[in-house]
Amino acid sequence: MTALGTGGTPCGCGCTGGGTSAPDLPTGPSPGSGPCGPGPCGGEELPANPFLALRVAFGMLLGEDDFRVLMGNPRGKLMLHNAWLHGPGVIWGLGVARDGDELAVLPGLAVDGLGRELSLDARWCLSLTQWARDWAEQHPADPPAEPAARPAEPAAHPTAGPADRPGARPADRPAAHPAVGEEPCPPCRRTAEAWIVAEFASCPDRPVPALADPCDVTRRHDDFSRTVETAAVTVRSRPPEPWRPYHRVRVLLGLDEAGEGDAAGREALREAAEVARVPAHLRAPALLAAFRRLAAADATEQAPRCEEGDACPPRAPVTEEHAAVVLARLTVELTEYDGCVRVDDVRIDPSVRTAVLPTTTLQELACGLAPGLVGALPEADAGGPRLIRDSLAWSREHTVLTFDVTAPLAPGCAEPGGVEITSLSDTGRGWATDEVAGIGISADGRRVRVDLDQRPAYETVRIRIRGTGPTPLYGDAPRAPFAGPDGGPPGTLDEGHDAVVTVHLPRGTAPERTEE
Repeated sequence: MTALGTGGTPCGCGCTGGGTSAPDLPTGPSPGSGPCGPGPCGGEELPANPFLALRVAFGMLLGEDDFRVLMGNPRGKLMLHNAWLHGPGVIWGLGVARDGDELAVLPGLAVDGLGRELSLDARWCLSLTQWARDWAEQHPADPPAEPAARPAEPAAHPTAGPADRPGARPADRPAAHPAVGEEPCPPCRRTAEAWIVAEFASCPDRPVPALADPCDVTRRHDDFSRTVETAAVTVRSRPPEPWRPYHRVRVLLGLDEAGEGDAAGREALREAAEVARVPAHLRAPALLAAFRRLAAADATEQAPRCEEGDACPPRAPVTEEHAAVVLARLTVELTEYDGCVRVDDVRIDPSVRTAVLPTTTLQELACGLAPGLVGALPEADAGGPRLIRDSLAWSREHTVLTFDVTAPLAPGCAEPGGVEITSLSDTGRGWATDEVAGIGISADGRRVRVDLDQRPAYETVRIRIRGTGPTPLYGDAPRAPFAGPDGGPPGTLDEGHDAVVTVHLPRGTAPERTEE
């Protein structure tokens, strides 16, 4: 089997699936240029009709079009499934490496943006020296070029590869140096960047005898009976546009940023802020609810992309132009001198590729990350009474504070230390401790009355209702300490939580309190 890019294809049709053409152009055949062609409109590709099915009946005469419908229905459905629910990326293999003067792509499997499987069965190779020459011709240096020391002429350059081997073709040898007396071109160093991508290609194979109309002067007596689906490796100056759906969800999870005028992104930021305000033990269900709302909005706005007048493939998420799969980013440092191009350094970055993970792996990853995102599972709440925050009320010139709790309090649990009140001066006088004269509980145990000797000394008042310490408020049924504010973390039978509320009272001075 001949590797793609070296003069043959697995189907034996003679088309190259890749090559060493100019770096800004695909290094394989283009649609319609020969019997092999990448893309859904290449002429020899199998049909893809996901929503057109064959309905057969007894005695029906089936023709070529019927069989194309028969094979196009499941194939089209699989392509839609791959494209929308998995997305483009590498499944296995397709490693990119340098081997002397050659750039090699190893066998592997990927799925492109249109949901087609890209299978590379043999090693693909490209001459780096030839590619660098083509790139330099298409991107002439702007004068004056950056000077560089002219290298010594070795007997056999280590990176020359096939150019200096015996039997090398003339095209592989560097251009001759200037004659004696001619002014040599000043050498310069440049950096070339390109992207190695895999594209879909299909080739007809195995011709067999075929019936032909004797009156048709253009008739063919044989036709291809197979279509081989493969991959063409190309080198591009720009990568295909990445497909990043569900922008709101990505912003919610911190994967995308909300730009200027980005209404969808701002909506996701508001949802993220709401989730952050939820207590930690309730954050997971709040995040799930926000995720569902934003995912529903994103899915509603999703739509297939197609060029104007393009009827194939139907309902795909991207166009053919952006369907290729990125394998690596290629950065080549080269030196031009005396009409020659020398490859100095080659960097291959495969981290730019997208990997398609199996669902079983995703399940295990989700389980592995859950404790870090959600935290340890909380203990069951003991059912202690909690503060109803909206029930806080002042009366009698801010000398009486009342509030309600969610469960009855035990008789006799309201000791003076159960509620503490302090206040902070707005004029820099510091904190004052406001004496609590007494704490009373209503007959049903659900309302607490706090009497102060006088109104709080200063404007910013901090109220602390104790669920901890030696004398907290305590529930009657069940017998459990005060558990803090409503919606807060769970309390246990041994220890509850304090509830802290800060309010700002209007400035005023009670008759009993004097200020310097």
